Amino acid sequence: MNRPKKNKIHNDTLPEDMQADERNLIDTEETEEVSFEDRIHLYWMENKGFITGCVTVLALLIIGFNGMKMYVSYAESKIQSAYAEASANDSLEAFAKEYSDKALGGLAALQVADDAYNAEDYATAAEYYAMVPGALENDILIGRAKIGLAFATYYEGDGENGLAQLRDVAADNTLPQAIRAEAAYHLAVDADVSGDETAFENYADQVAKATSAGQWQQRMQVYQQRR
Repeated sequence: MNRPKKNKIHNDTLPEDMQADERNLIDTEETEEVSFEDRIHLYWMENKGFITGCVTVLALLIIGFNGMKMYVSYAESKIQSAYAEASANDSLEAFAKEYSDKALGGLAALQVADDAYNAEDYATAAEYYAMVPGALENDILIGRAKIGLAFATYYEGDGENGLAQLRDVAADNTLPQAIRAEAAYHLAVDADVSGDETAFENYADQVAKATSAGQWQQRMQVYQQRR
């Protein structure tokens, strides 16, 4: 029986010493006297470079994956230690700036901003409130930071910009209803003081229809009763 000539198979993705060479493979039809066990042994011997290479690559991938997990765990542990040290040494400002893209950096920035706001250092409060959205994924904390930034901006002397930021929060559908209702409540009060009845009614209605905003709904009701 005439059979096609066996050629060396070349795979561009493999090194030269790992190429399978079918010219050296045993043709089971050419000899029926070779046992199954012997054929397995011969296959291994003829292709051990290729098989060993595949196993080695798989092992390296597994080692690399686990190594990355260990590195991430180590990095997180290192940041946590740095946060604890910064908190103990009253150096959270530097920590927040160094880790401004990390969750703990965002929490540190929020703490620094709150402390500065309470101390009426509104410029510092605004600076650190502005860092929070880029570091945290928690929408409630992000909303808190945005409202804090609006008030810090307002009390720093830029009232129109502060009110504009509050309006952005009230209109932001990605934020929780409670956060938006808080912004709407303050905007309603400002509109009432300014004599803008239409804006007052619109923001009061937003507060009334908000979900999970009981505190601000109660305050809005009290305010409306006392007008």
